[in-house]
Amino acid sequence: MRVIILNLYFGKRPAYFDLFIHSCRLNNTIDFLFFVDFEVPAHLPDNVRFIKTDFEAIRTRFQSFFDFPIALNSPYKLTDFQPAYGELLSEYLNGYEWWGHCDFDMLFGDLSPVLKVVKNDQHVKIFRRGHLTLYKNNSNVNNTYKNVLGGLNYKIIFSSEKFYNFDETNGIDKIFALMSYPVFREELIADINSKSPFLYMTAHNNRWGQYFFWSNGKLICKNGAIIDKEYIYIHFQKRKMAELYDLKDLNKLQLIINQFGFFGVSDGQKSQGYKIYSYFPNVAHLFRFFVPRIIKVFKSSALK
Repeated sequence: MRVIILNLYFGKRPAYFDLFIHSCRLNNTIDFLFFVDFEVPAHLPDNVRFIKTDFEAIRTRFQSFFDFPIALNSPYKLTDFQPAYGELLSEYLNGYEWWGHCDFDMLFGDLSPVLKVVKNDQHVKIFRRGHLTLYKNNSNVNNTYKNVLGGLNYKIIFSSEKFYNFDETNGIDKIFALMSYPVFREELIADINSKSPFLYMTAHNNRWGQYFFWSNGKLICKNGAIIDKEYIYIHFQKRKMAELYDLKDLNKLQLIINQFGFFGVSDGQKSQGYKIYSYFPNVAHLFRFFVPRIIKVFKSSALK
């Protein structure tokens, strides 16, 4: 089974992007295709390909598929169009039994469990949250987004400047559920709570002082439990992270990941220090997350 994962991204090159690409490299049985307008890395893994383009070219391309004006006025609005990529980008999916889309504010662990689901051939969609979703590549599945169900209408969504999160649980996944399509929804991922000053996950038990350890493509949550738990990726919800690691020797790269950033493990003393940091809240993150929202509320109140 051949699988390809896409991302369309326009703007400043994402943080910890080289590390993200390295995590793609280690999942070398999956192909990755990224459409971007920033400078493409010079040395890429064999399973990673970039297409240099611009946002206007994509907007024009997508508009050609619809007989009504679409409101694709910002790159962020692309999230609402992601369930339609099977149709909108079909020429790049030839020869693949599955396609998917992902975010860049994440780090992959071992995606082998996804491949097991694919090979079982019991589902037509994998996952529901949007930052990584895969679809069986056939015309019936690729056109599911056009079904008007559960108060969701793709024409309204695509022609509105409002963000509907159509790629997530209450969007396309709701349509698949109402159509009784088999979807794999098991929570194999570490989706980090954006409101938390720690690396607390949204769908799993958390413990004070927990951190993640990444080594050779394996992502493990260390939280003091008897058995460490492995996840297939961690999603950081766009939080800022310090980057203290060296990608020169990729085969030996090991990371401790806590609420302050990525820390390359170079010796036992530093490693222990990074673990201790995991017990302290990242107050700067709370400031960055809540202050803009508080200001927005005050501005809205002032206008009333």
